[in-house]
Amino acid sequence: MVAATTAGMFLVCFESLCPCFRSKRKDGSEDHVLAEHSNSLNYSEMRSISDRIPGSPLRVPASPSRFSLSSSPPSRNEPLNLSLEHVVKLTNNFAPALMIGEGYFGKAYRATLRDGHVVAIKRAKKENFVSLRAEFSNEVALLKNIEHKNLVRLLGYIDKANERILITEYVSNGTLREHLDGQHGLILGFNQRLEIAIDVAHGLTYLHLYAEKPIIHRDVKSSNILLTEGFMAKVADFGFARTGPTEPGQSQIQTDVKGTAGYVDPEYLRTNYLTIKSDVFSYGILLLEILSGRRPIEARRGPTERITVRWAFNKYQRGNVRDILDPMLTEAVNEDILNKIFDVAFQCVAPTREDRPSMKEVVERLWKIRRDYAKIQRIAELTL
Repeated sequence: MVAATTAGMFLVCFESLCPCFRSKRKDGSEDHVLAEHSNSLNYSEMRSISDRIPGSPLRVPASPSRFSLSSSPPSRNEPLNLSLEHVVKLTNNFAPALMIGEGYFGKAYRATLRDGHVVAIKRAKKENFVSLRAEFSNEVALLKNIEHKNLVRLLGYIDKANERILITEYVSNGTLREHLDGQHGLILGFNQRLEIAIDVAHGLTYLHLYAEKPIIHRDVKSSNILLTEGFMAKVADFGFARTGPTEPGQSQIQTDVKGTAGYVDPEYLRTNYLTIKSDVFSYGILLLEILSGRRPIEARRGPTERITVRWAFNKYQRGNVRDILDPMLTEAVNEDILNKIFDVAFQCVAPTREDRPSMKEVVERLWKIRRDYAKIQRIAELTL
């Protein structure tokens, strides 16, 4: 994890951050510094997209149930009270055999409670114990007040002596990134990818609009999206999340930049001003990743393909949207559907926040795309 990180629009060049980033590398060598991976397009490139994007999205009446509190499994009205000794026992003293993942915060373990419920236990790294204090407290404070079927639920926590532990619901099917890499043996179909994109958009819409206070996740990325056995997506890892503006007329807050290289809103990166539209930018990058299978920064590829969003935009601009799709996707997808979903992605990554849609607007447009896709599939089946 790196703490740094379309009507007439596209990505702002990171070169403006520092003059030392303005010269291109001539030797073609790879460098993992985010600022060297320029995402800029020139003015004519930005203008060329204006005729391809509708001025305003087609609005679909929101279904209250889609934004409702999670209904399955039943929510726990009271926090899960586990002692440190009980957690040690449940994890066999944090045995490697029960470890299910490792990230910036620490290691996660699978544990089964006496009543049969399976939970995830996330233990803070000792070497980062002091520095992780703020992230731990922040995640607890935010998660204990939110509940939605597309957000990982906090069940309990321990902050005692030299241990900081989060206990969350267990999501059994790994991360979205793992599935895009084919690590689970099955390739996600187009319809599954569309449903996952909608699930994530639902979760973010809840955070931005329906939580007690607006919440900005700040680290939306494929490795923070967990999948159930039924491939429902849940947004995880709220360590960098912040409550958004709450005062009337306030639209942004000033804060240190945190996030992951390739996903961070360039306007936030440049100004330190954070808004809910910063999550929209990250979501646009994620949507391109879901469709293409490529990471935001492909360091091993050549210069023209290293920055996925720039590579994809060039394909999109030339009308070659099929070339953007993950080559592991063998099914035929209607080109009109592809154009519509890439329209959404590129609007989300507009360089200025005012030009990005809200997550609720994104959901509405993706619902329409899903309906159109299902209709095309039904017609195709009838003609067989």
